Amino acid sequence: MRNTLKFAILGAASLVLAACGGKLQQAEMVTPGGSPFQQALYGGYMELAKAEYNEGDYIDSDRFAEKAMAAARGENVDPYHPEEWHLPKDREPVLKGARERLMAVKATGVQDKLPNEVASAQTAFDCWVQEQEENRQPKDIAACRDRFVSSMEVIDKMMAPVAVVVEEKVVVVAKPMMKDAKSFEVNFNFDSATPLPGSAEEIEAAAAYVKEFKNPKITIAGYTDTVGSVEYNDKLGERRAEAVAFMGMDMGIEAKRIIMRSYGKKDLKVDTPDGTPNAANRRVVVTVESK
Repeated sequence: MRNTLKFAILGAASLVLAACGGKLQQAEMVTPGGSPFQQALYGGYMELAKAEYNEGDYIDSDRFAEKAMAAARGENVDPYHPEEWHLPKDREPVLKGARERLMAVKATGVQDKLPNEVASAQTAFDCWVQEQEENRQPKDIAACRDRFVSSMEVIDKMMAPVAVVVEEKVVVVAKPMMKDAKSFEVNFNFDSATPLPGSAEEIEAAAAYVKEFKNPKITIAGYTDTVGSVEYNDKLGERRAEAVAFMGMDMGIEAKRIIMRSYGKKDLKVDTPDGTPNAANRRVVVTVESK
């Protein structure tokens, strides 16, 4: 009876705190200070805090609100450490690699030049970690992951060397000689995320080609045929891309270099009507290029 009463009181207290808005209400009253990057972090984390609060996830809402307030105070706020979360074991290496990639970008100080873009990448990454731990909403996981990927791609493009004018002459900041981009293809059976026999050789070839680049970028994109719904095939394409990514990591490809995508039944290799099985469309394409 005593335990029952205790839990009842705790439950009531939680409802009262939730009704009052918890940390979110405190964060909403803060005037963000700090650098433009920290102010952008505040805005991004507040969006996440509100979204989780509206879903009834008050714990994660509080976590994001606390990060928002820390950024507003001008404190250094780093992205989550994936190893501190209860993530599926097969997802942790990819998230750790993604964090390494983000931290490498931040180490250059680019957030001072691109505050909104870097803040978008960081808050999307934390959203990805949080949703991946829950592992209940594939669409939300994919949305956070894709926003992280797209934000990092924008940052990469904006950090690329540009032409500068010196004494009315155009001087191009030269890039070192780079090898051509190259793609490798892995195929699958119908409704399967297990690469067909012989795929290891193709992935090994991709891993070997990666070593020829000083700063490689590896995109691993999953595709399906047109049988089934868009939602199902998007998830199947993701599982296929992950299967190839994990094999590649076992062969020495650094996780932080990998960008995973799922196109599902879009961008078919062979055009077919909807609902048509086609072996050529059941594939993963690994593209290796210079970053």
